[in-house]
Amino acid sequence: MTDNVLLVDDDLNLLRGLTRALHQQPYEIMTAGSAEEARDILKRWPVSLVVSDENMPGTSGTEFMAWIVKQCPDIVRIVLTGSESPETAMRAINEGFVYKYFTKPCDTFELAMAIRTGLEARERMLATK
Repeated sequence: MTDNVLLVDDDLNLLRGLTRALHQQPYEIMTAGSAEEARDILKRWPVSLVVSDENMPGTSGTEFMAWIVKQCPDIVRIVLTGSESPETAMRAINEGFVYKYFTKPCDTFELAMAIRTGLEARERMLATK
């Protein structure tokens, strides 16, 4: 079964760019322009990993990740942010229990590798349940 990876960002140009950069990876890419749209997708589709922007209107990436922890705890979580603030990183890690944290602009190769290792870690974790 192919894994679904959900990219969440209010910057549609960034979503298009990441989708193009990751299109040859061995997983399906889904996109959402907001945390609310992403929640709707997560309620309807099986998703293995979420990459979310931190700074979005309405719900922050950290708040969204904390929601995922409660609703879909087996989903691996990666945060992207334009902020290099250590406080932002600590909040994302402590409240959203993120697997990886990247600042924008991020290297798409590094992001692709983080997604791949995140999916592998998820597979190992699910195998032990």
